[in-house]
Amino acid sequence: MKKKDPEEQNWEVRELGRAIASFFERRESSPDAKVLGELTGKLAQKAGEGASHLTPGEVAEITPDANSFSVVGNEEANLPLVMTSADRLYFRRHFEYENQIARALALRVARPAVDPDSAALDFFRQSLAPQVDEHQALAVGTAMRKDLLLLSGGPGTGKTRTIVIMLAALLHANPELRIALAAPTGKAAFRMRESVLQTMDALDLPEGIRSSLSDCAEATTLHRLLGWQAGSVDFKRNENNPLLHDLVVLDEASMVDLPMMAKFCAALRDEAKLALVGDADQLAPVQGGPVFNGLVRAYEPNRFSSSDLAGLANYSSVGEEAGADDRLAGSLVSLALSHRREGSPSASVLGDFCDAIRDGEGDSALKIVQKGGGCMRLIESLDDDVVNSTIKDEFEALSETTDPLSALSALSNFRILCAHNKGRYGVESWNRRTEFLLSEGEDRPSPIVIGVNDYTVRLFNGDDGIILGKQAHFSGEGGMRKVARSRLPGNSPGYATTIHRSQGSEYEKVMIILPREESKLLTRELLYVAASRAKREITLVGNPKSFLAAIANQDSSCSGVSTLFENELDCLPNDQA
Repeated sequence: MKKKDPEEQNWEVRELGRAIASFFERRESSPDAKVLGELTGKLAQKAGEGASHLTPGEVAEITPDANSFSVVGNEEANLPLVMTSADRLYFRRHFEYENQIARALALRVARPAVDPDSAALDFFRQSLAPQVDEHQALAVGTAMRKDLLLLSGGPGTGKTRTIVIMLAALLHANPELRIALAAPTGKAAFRMRESVLQTMDALDLPEGIRSSLSDCAEATTLHRLLGWQAGSVDFKRNENNPLLHDLVVLDEASMVDLPMMAKFCAALRDEAKLALVGDADQLAPVQGGPVFNGLVRAYEPNRFSSSDLAGLANYSSVGEEAGADDRLAGSLVSLALSHRREGSPSASVLGDFCDAIRDGEGDSALKIVQKGGGCMRLIESLDDDVVNSTIKDEFEALSETTDPLSALSALSNFRILCAHNKGRYGVESWNRRTEFLLSEGEDRPSPIVIGVNDYTVRLFNGDDGIILGKQAHFSGEGGMRKVARSRLPGNSPGYATTIHRSQGSEYEKVMIILPREESKLLTRELLYVAASRAKREITLVGNPKSFLAAIANQDSSCSGVSTLFENELDCLPNDQA
């Protein structure tokens, strides 16, 4: 499916909301019809913006008694709209999706911890513990003892290192463990595999463990893991035909939308361990339903029961005792130390900049930009000659390459990031500008980004590649792969890309285009993602007021999974809870 520009998507959401409202209006007698139409229209609009439901306050603004309508019922009623016991209004399908996820998580959280044998613990202490920090060790201990791990961490906190050490510990304890590594997109899956292999090379691991890790390091997309079926929204793997794996690690979990997360959870065996890994400060999914972000933000991380703390003392000392409201206690770990900042002044500045954006401290973030430090700058005019010279200089290495491998490697040097596609501040305009600035000639490598999923040639929405002559070249799980230019699915130039599409990627340097101050398209979360893509340098182009407005514009998407999760915990039989 092709990703739409936010402006186009907002228009479609409004039209869909009107159509849904009109449908429900015809189900009720006047004057209730108009109120019901307003209620369902608002619900459709919120769903399009990323929320799964209307809050009690949003419902009360429209009607004091939503339960009076014939199409509204409780959780058990087979009606199109669901009013939960917490007075949240859902479309039935969204409620069922969230309930499916809540049930899968509650089942795993409720199981008592199981300590590994002494040999597995000794292996961790002697061979693995010296290679991780205290918070990473806490995550490994949680994964060893529990069936659910939610692991959150910002850029450079060592999520991949934690995954590799966790897998090494689990494989030592059970060499026959069947493991799947997955990510929501082809780009994210490829990067996960590359990161795992690179991290393995940097670690001191026994050869047998290293071999087992190599076998399971072939990360795949969720669609491929679940068994995509042409022309269907369902997958081959489901509750009636579950995955055979004993452990599934899902990276970039913040990118997974509500329907996909529900179908993924339904396809897990009840006995399977699950690890969801991501950065809860990044974007909610494009299709809505911020499951991972909603869960992580709803609870305090690194909280454990007293018995869990006793068991985790063998791994780490940084866990804290949970309070009565910490219902996800024992399974939620947040990595706190950014190792990317160690030994590099520019990395430290970029890290502080990302932290200020994440925390909504606009003035502090702007001061960091203005101070510069050699890795930050703000160019206030889009027409400044420095903008053009920067683009030409940064893409020079790519333009001068003559072989596809070097060109693919150069793709990670620099990227222009925009909040949307259309208009002067959008991707299309900046791609045209860049093509005009660079030298002409068919021999020049041209970056492209795939815009649709095409399973016949194994290219997916967001995949980056290089066109050189009559061939397109892409990085793949087995190395570089070629696709005839004539067989390429829908694509566009790749000098500039949307911030949404950049999620899961890293570049040495980025140029971030700030839209007009009054634009609502650039949010705090979007700006955080853009800034955290850069490893060495950030150039901001636009008005400082636009920058401050973006930080003040926080994403309002919300999830109800945490409430449903707690309900499921309360309903589990005593022998499971």
